[in-house]
Amino acid sequence: LARSHGISMADGGARSSFPAGHRVLAEWQSAQLRDIVGGMLRYSTNLTAEVVGLSATRALGGEVSNLRESGAHMASWFQEHVRMPRASFLDHSGLGDLSRVSAFAMAGALRQLGPSVDLASLMKTAPMLDRAGNAIRNSPAQVRAKTGTLNFVSALGGYITAPDGRELVFAIFCADTARRAGLSKAQRERPDGGRSWTRRARKLHGQLLARWAAIYSV
Repeated sequence: LARSHGISMADGGARSSFPAGHRVLAEWQSAQLRDIVGGMLRYSTNLTAEVVGLSATRALGGEVSNLRESGAHMASWFQEHVRMPRASFLDHSGLGDLSRVSAFAMAGALRQLGPSVDLASLMKTAPMLDRAGNAIRNSPAQVRAKTGTLNFVSALGGYITAPDGRELVFAIFCADTARRAGLSKAQRERPDGGRSWTRRARKLHGQLLARWAAIYSV
């Protein structure tokens, strides 16, 4: 705004206090973090994930200057709190395909960390599927989960409320890494066979959830 009027202003840096008698010209109060994260999980907003992750790192005292450093900080925090080794994150959105975490570790994180913040309530409701991959109307089992989709990669993690009320946690990672690695730059936007592969992966997700909801009910 100042530059548009020909006014040059040097960067004064961040301040934690203001002189006496100051007057606030404008301020912007964001939504509550819980609402921001809920929207991020519902709409898969990658930019929000990166900004929230960077903010969390800095709030915990991490001095980082880029996403890779912040992702490494998050991996250390993850391993300390979930107590499962070998997690490696390049960013906070999951778009970096060199990030690594096992499905076992992810399920452990959802089980150990999720209930304290009622994470399940922030996740989108997912339909239970039949063997043909069609949504089951009025299913007695309820699923709240987050998807993760890249070319020839399909993930789903979250919570199942079984028909008898038992709460289950799960993480499913499907990938054809060789096929993904073989894509040229020109193929990455819409690779041949990508949609059908994702459809089959999601059908498998549904079959696994239906089986788990059935066999783990007491």
